Amino acid sequence: KDQQVRVLLEERSRLLEQLRNMKLVSKVFPSDANFLLVQFNTDAKSIYRALIRKGIVVRDRSTQPGCSNCLRISIGTPEQNNRLCKILQSLL
Repeated sequence: KDQQVRVLLEERSRLLEQLRNMKLVSKVFPSDANFLLVQFNTDAKSIYRALIRKGIVVRDRSTQPGCSNCLRISIGTPEQNNRLCKILQSLL
């Protein structure tokens, strides 16, 4: 269990940095949870649909107050997070 928590914390930190460096991303909100709320500088719904087509399930939070163009992205395994980042980079 401690190992799982350690990996989750490491992956959250790593994913946060990778997302912050993407041109597609305008903001990554601070998080102490097992997910990140990410605001995109383009239509989040189109990103959501592109990720779903690739088999990556995220939650569209764009309709929530203060969450314009935001997706909630759960922290996955290192492999899952790498795949997510690769797909997001390909959307540029």
